[in-house]
Amino acid sequence: MNNKLLYIVGMAFLLSTTANGQQHAADSLGNNGLDAEMIDLGYIKKNRSNLTQAVSTVSSEVFENKTATILQNSLYGLFPGLYAKQDVGWHAEAALNVRGRGGLGDGTPLIIVDGFPRSLNAITLEEVETMSVLKDGAATALYGARGANGVILLTTKRGAYNSFDVDINYKHGFTLPVNKPEMADAYTYARAMNEALYYDGLAPMYSESDLNAFRNQTSPDIFPNVNWVDEGTRSMGENNQLNLLVRGGGSKLRYMGLFDYKNDFGLLNEKYTEYTDRYKSQIRSYDMRLRMNIDVDLTSSTQMQFGIVGVLNESKRPDETIGTIFENLYKVPSAAFPIKTSNDLWGSNLLHKMNPLAVIADQGYYQTNWRKLEANMRITQDLSMLLKGLKAEAAIAYDNTATFWQEGSKTYSYEVISYSDETGKVGTVYNDNPQYVVNIGSGSNKVLEQTIRSNWEVKLGYDRAWNNHQLSVSALYRQEMEESLGVNSSWYRHSLMGMASYNFRNKYMVDVVANRYGTSVLLKGDKFRFYPAVSAAWVLSNEDFLKDRSFVDLLKLRLSYGRSAVDNLAYGLGKHYWSSLREYYFGDSNTEVSGYLERKIPMRSLELETADKYNIGLDVQLFKKLSFTADMYYDKRSNILVSNNKVSGMIGIDVPQQNVGKVESKGLELSLGWNDKIRDFRYYINGNVSFMDSKVLENGEGYQPYDYLYAKGHKVGQAFGLEAVGYFRDEEDIRKSPVQTFSTVRPGDVKYKDQNNDGRIDAYDEVAIGKSTTVPEMVYGLNLGFEYKGFGVDATFQGVGGISTMLTTPHVYRPLRNNNNISTWYLKDRIRWTESTKDIANLPRLSTLDNANNYRSSTQWLENGSFFKLRNLNVYYNFPQKWSEKLRMDKLQVYVRAQDLFSLDHIDYLNCENLSLGYFDTMSISLGLNINF
Repeated sequence: MNNKLLYIVGMAFLLSTTANGQQHAADSLGNNGLDAEMIDLGYIKKNRSNLTQAVSTVSSEVFENKTATILQNSLYGLFPGLYAKQDVGWHAEAALNVRGRGGLGDGTPLIIVDGFPRSLNAITLEEVETMSVLKDGAATALYGARGANGVILLTTKRGAYNSFDVDINYKHGFTLPVNKPEMADAYTYARAMNEALYYDGLAPMYSESDLNAFRNQTSPDIFPNVNWVDEGTRSMGENNQLNLLVRGGGSKLRYMGLFDYKNDFGLLNEKYTEYTDRYKSQIRSYDMRLRMNIDVDLTSSTQMQFGIVGVLNESKRPDETIGTIFENLYKVPSAAFPIKTSNDLWGSNLLHKMNPLAVIADQGYYQTNWRKLEANMRITQDLSMLLKGLKAEAAIAYDNTATFWQEGSKTYSYEVISYSDETGKVGTVYNDNPQYVVNIGSGSNKVLEQTIRSNWEVKLGYDRAWNNHQLSVSALYRQEMEESLGVNSSWYRHSLMGMASYNFRNKYMVDVVANRYGTSVLLKGDKFRFYPAVSAAWVLSNEDFLKDRSFVDLLKLRLSYGRSAVDNLAYGLGKHYWSSLREYYFGDSNTEVSGYLERKIPMRSLELETADKYNIGLDVQLFKKLSFTADMYYDKRSNILVSNNKVSGMIGIDVPQQNVGKVESKGLELSLGWNDKIRDFRYYINGNVSFMDSKVLENGEGYQPYDYLYAKGHKVGQAFGLEAVGYFRDEEDIRKSPVQTFSTVRPGDVKYKDQNNDGRIDAYDEVAIGKSTTVPEMVYGLNLGFEYKGFGVDATFQGVGGISTMLTTPHVYRPLRNNNNISTWYLKDRIRWTESTKDIANLPRLSTLDNANNYRSSTQWLENGSFFKLRNLNVYYNFPQKWSEKLRMDKLQVYVRAQDLFSLDHIDYLNCENLSLGYFDTMSISLGLNINF
C-alpha cells in the first residue's frame, strides 16, 4: 500500500472522541451530562464544559475491552496527539510521545498515577478508572520542570457509597509469531557464498560435490542443513490471567480491592528448554499484584483516601539475554554445523564458538525477582467553619521497587569437525569438562536495581460561587525525592505553586498558574525556575443567541499559553574534574611520571530545556451524539543541552556542552465521533488524526562547507545519507564515475551522486533523504463498535504516515558480509545485481567483505515506514439477563480478543516499527470469561 493510500485510509475514517477527547465504549453512549463530567488535571479538577486546557480523556470501559497484558500496549490510536510506537521483544512496552518529540531527546512524557509520579508497569487494564493526556502549556505548567514532554495522568478505581460489586475476569491467551524472516537453507546459502566470493574476485568456498552434499544430506557432520529458527522455537506461546475486583462501601467507608495473577510462557522449543532435569529454561514470567483503595469519611468535614499496591514478579530465561538467544538463531547459517555431531556432542565451529540450541538447553538459567510497593494517603479537610469555600489537603506517598537475581551458570561441550582429503573427518572437543554453578547475588550485587520515591504535598484552596461568578484559588507546596542505586542517580524537586480560576455565567473562563519549581540537577545557588500559564475559554453555546438551538450541547473556543521544562540532565556538568590516568615524560631519558589530566571544562551556567506552548482549540457537541474537537498548537523549545561543535579541537581539551539547542513544533489535532442507539442496536464510530511537524532551529553543530550538510532547518530525526543512482555496470563505468572513497568498488556496487561535483564520493555528499525516522507527519486512530441483543464487536485501528526507516538489519537486509547469514528477502523477494540481472537489479551484488561502500546510509536502504494496523479486536456475547439472574449474576460475558491482527505496510519481514532481530514479533489472541455479581 503506498503512502497516499495510507493517508486516504486515515482520512476516510477521520472519526474520533468526544469534545475533549473523552472516549466512550458501546455501553456508555450518549451525553452523560457535560457539567457533571469531571476532568482530573492532577492538582485541580474541572467539569468538562468549563475546561480551558487541551486534555484528552479515556474512560475505564475502553481499557476493559483490550487484549494486552501491558497497559502501554493498549494505547494505540486512542488519544489525539498521543503517538504510541510498538516495540518488539519479550514484554516490550510501547514508546509514548505526546505531540511528537518537542526537543532533541526521546520525548518521554511524565506519568502520574493517583496524583504521584510513577510508572505504568504496576497497573492492570481492569483497575483503570480514567486516563488523561495533558497536552498544552496550561496543563503541563502544573508539573514545572517535568511537564514539557506532556503528562499522562491515570486514576485507579475507587469504591462507592452503599454498594457492593464483584467482577471476576479470566482469560487464556496465545501468542503467535508473525513477520519472521526466512533464512536460506544450506544449499542456497552455499551457492550464495560462492556467488559473493566470485564477485569479490575470490575463489569459491564450495565445490559442486559440496553443493550436492548439502542438497542430499549425505554427510550431515560436514555438510549440515539446520533451520535454527524452526528448530529452536515453537509455534505458539501461552498465558493466563485471573483478575478479581471488589468495590463498594457503606455510608462512611468506600473500598476497592483488586487481585491479579498472570503467567506467560515464551516461544522456545520445549525439546531444548526441558533438556535437563536440573532446571527448565523456557522464557516465562509469573506476576501477582494486589491493590487496595480505601476512602473514609472520618468526620462530616474530614475525608481520608488511602491506596496501596504490591507487586511480585518472577521471570526466568536461559543464561543468555533474550535478544541474543533469538539473534543467534538467525545469524548462524544452516550450513555452519550440525545441531549435534555423530558423537552426540553439540556442534559448533571456530568462528561462532557456540551452538544456538545449546545456549537454550545446556547453558543454565537466569532468574530475576521484581518487587514493588507503592502507598499513598491523602487527607482533605473542609474549613468552611472558618471561611465558606475554604479547604485544605495534605498527601504523602512512598514507593519502593527492587529487583533481585539468581543465576545457574553452566558450560557445555561442543565438537568442531573439520575435513580434508589427507586426514578425512577430524573432530575436536572443546570444554570437555562442563561445570554447573548456581550463583545467588550477595552483598552489593544482590540487588540489580532499587528505586525509592518519597513525595509529599500540602494544599490550601478556596472555591466560592455567587450570583454569576465562580472563583477558585489555591496554593500548593510539593516535595519529590527519587533515589536509585549508583552514583549521581538521585533527584530532588520542590514546587511552590499558585492556581486561580474564574468563571463568569458559565460563558467566560480564565485559568492562571504560577509555578516556582526547583530541581537538584541545576547548579548550586541556581536551582529554581518560574513556569507560568494562562488559559481562557468562551462557551458560545451558553450565549443567548445559541440558547434556543437545542441541538447544540456544547460549542466552546479555547486559548492557552504555558511554560514547562525537562530536567533529565546529568549531574556534574558544572564541576571541574581531574583524572590520574595520564603519564608524562621528562628529561633526556624520557622518565615516566604519573600525573593528573584536566578533563572537560565545566559549565558556569546551566539551564533546563524549556518549552513555551501555545494552543487554540474548539470543542463541539451536537444532538448529544456527535462530537468534534480541533486543536492547533505551537511548541517552541529552547535551552536544549547540545554538544559544542563550534570550538576547534585545537584547544586541546574537551569543551563543555551548551544550552543553545532550539526546536519548534507545530501541529493540528482533529477528532470526530458519533455515538447512537437504534432500538436494540447500539453503535459508535470514533476517530482522531494528528498532523505534526518538528524542525531543528539550532543544534550546536559546527561549520559545514555545504549548506545541505546542516541538520538544522530540517525535521527532528531527519534521515541523512547518500543518494544512490544505480549500480556500477563494469570497470569502465567505475573509471568514468567519481571516485568512491569508502572501500574498493567493483561492478555491482552502489553508485552514488556527487552532490558537490568535486569528483569524489565521501561524507560531504550526504544530504537529507526521505523524512524523519522518529517523528511521523501524521498519526491517526479509528475506534468503532456495536452491540445487538448481547452480541458486540469493538475494534481499534492505528495508522502512521510520513515517516522513514532504514533497512539496516544484519542477516536480513545486509547479508554475508562479516560472516552474516542471508535471508530469502535478498535472494527471492528482491533482484540482486548479477551479470545477468544488471539491467533490472534493485539490490547491489552479494559480497563477503565488509564493503563499507554498499551498506552506508543511503536511498538504497531507505523505506517508507507508514502503516495501517488493526491493533485490537474484541468480539463478545452477554448472556440474556434472565439467564444470568438464575445464576445470581448481574452479568455473564464470554469473549474473544486479539491484538495486532494485521498490518498494511511497506516492509518485507520484521515489524515495520522495529526492525531488530530479537524476540519474535507476535500476534495475541485471548479467550475469556467475565462474571459480575
